[in-house]
Amino acid sequence: MNIIDKTLYHQIHPFKMVTDVVAAFVAVYLFWLHLLIEGLVVGFIPSLAISFFMIRTMDFDKQKQSKFGKYVKRYMGKGADTARSIGFLVMLGGGWFRMIWLVGLGFLIIIGAWLNGLVYKRPMPIEVHQTHSRKQKERVR
Repeated sequence: MNIIDKTLYHQIHPFKMVTDVVAAFVAVYLFWLHLLIEGLVVGFIPSLAISFFMIRTMDFDKQKQSKFGKYVKRYMGKGADTARSIGFLVMLGGGWFRMIWLVGLGFLIIIGAWLNGLVYKRPMPIEVHQTHSRKQKERVR
């Protein structure tokens, strides 16, 4: 598996997802208390460290072969990544300004980015389509 695939599929590993969710909410709480440096450290360092460790040491074939992996391959592009980042920044802003509705809005933006493929159907990328077509041909034989 190449580095691009590892970078994509590590995002859906349960360990990475739990790390991101916990770090995000602790960071929002620290921002709520106006602990800027601590909030930035908790909000970014654990996620970056876990990503670096996982990408360098782990194999993500199980994630790649899963239904969620196929969904991520098809729908989690740069736009969805950007939306997730914006959502996190909105959450941090909500924490800083002590506006719980803004924290909620940021969270909804992140959820929307993850679920965008359920709303906006896109054609399969060529490599996914070719793999899918080969499987159908094998079934016919």
